[in-house]
Amino acid sequence: MNMNRNGQLSFSDDPLLIGINEVYQLIEEGNFSDTIGKLDKLMDLNPDYPGLAECYRTAKFWVNRSGELSGLEKGRQTADFLMREWESYKDYASKNNMIDSTAYTCVMKNIFFNASEHYKIAFQTQESITDNFDLLVNLGTCFLILGEYKPSIETLEYARSSNRNDAKLNSLLGEAYFHIDEISRGLLFFKEAFFINPSDIDLNILKSEPVQSLIRVTKERKPECRDVREWIPVFGFIEDIFYARRNINSQQVETIKREIYSLEKNCRDMSKEKIPESNIVPRLINKYIWMLDYFRFQNYNYESISEIRNRLVVLDKDIFETFFKENEIK
Repeated sequence: MNMNRNGQLSFSDDPLLIGINEVYQLIEEGNFSDTIGKLDKLMDLNPDYPGLAECYRTAKFWVNRSGELSGLEKGRQTADFLMREWESYKDYASKNNMIDSTAYTCVMKNIFFNASEHYKIAFQTQESITDNFDLLVNLGTCFLILGEYKPSIETLEYARSSNRNDAKLNSLLGEAYFHIDEISRGLLFFKEAFFINPSDIDLNILKSEPVQSLIRVTKERKPECRDVREWIPVFGFIEDIFYARRNINSQQVETIKREIYSLEKNCRDMSKEKIPESNIVPRLINKYIWMLDYFRFQNYNYESISEIRNRLVVLDKDIFETFFKENEIK
């Protein structure tokens, strides 16, 4: 051991600390073969040194895919392969408690940077506009995960110009706008996304506090729910987190009314045992919340407000009876 003049270990001279920092750099560069060679030497010194096992598992996972990767064409083929294998690695990392490790963070930067570069190539050479939508969303996702929020917004807004009703896309825009401090715009995109289709939203990507807070609230208030995503918009309203709103046109109003009618019919036809296993109640509540806002702020109608309030209490008495007693909504 190297000691300083006070007789203490000098960490800057610790060969394992220096070595593992070099390993992290190699992983971030995507040099997985050299990573394994370096790790073999470090593990001979101390196989239990913190971080070595996670680095070794990570490097082995990706070096085992290097042969197949090298045979792929540049562009979408390579980018899609990286994204698919990332999902496999994420599952592997989760099972081995590696999600919070430095190795995970380093390889994430490498994989998403490479994927973004290949998606750029794919987009530049792609002629199909329909196909470009998926390319743009994937590219915007890569930018978002890398913390490149403005390029993410530019890419995703371009994609949105051809499809405004994609839940995943809207949720990604909400995340990106929130991180550049355009809070209201971000919250509105989140609200829109969870209205369109909660099950299309990837919560693993959404790290912003509003969404994380609603995940915690939902798990606390609805521990029995099968999918927290379905209840997030409900508690977004209850907790006044999704406070941003926009006006909706008459066509959208009629669409929501038809959706409510259809959901109500399905709810009536469904057995009481099946209802908790489905997403029908939170989705119905979410539709009613939008209509409640419409009749409160855009086209005031006391009778409609009262009817919706009463129906919400019937749908979930535990939530809404207390809520309406504590909040003056009229």
